[in-house]
Amino acid sequence: MEDEAWRSVTVVEDKNGQPHVLQQQVKVYTSGMNEESAGYTKPEMKHRIVPMKDLVEL
Repeated sequence: MEDEAWRSVTVVEDKNGQPHVLQQQVKVYTSGMNEESAGYTKPEMKHRIVPMKDLVEL
């Protein structure tokens, strides 16, 4: 079974000092037994920068 997810890589600040999270897309491969089965991830070349406030509750 295969799925996609985003892994947070680092926190960076924009010109105004606001924190943003650099994320890298990964493919998630599982054994197919169930959602909690051991598996592995493979990094993809796609990245995105997301404002920290969109990811955490303050």
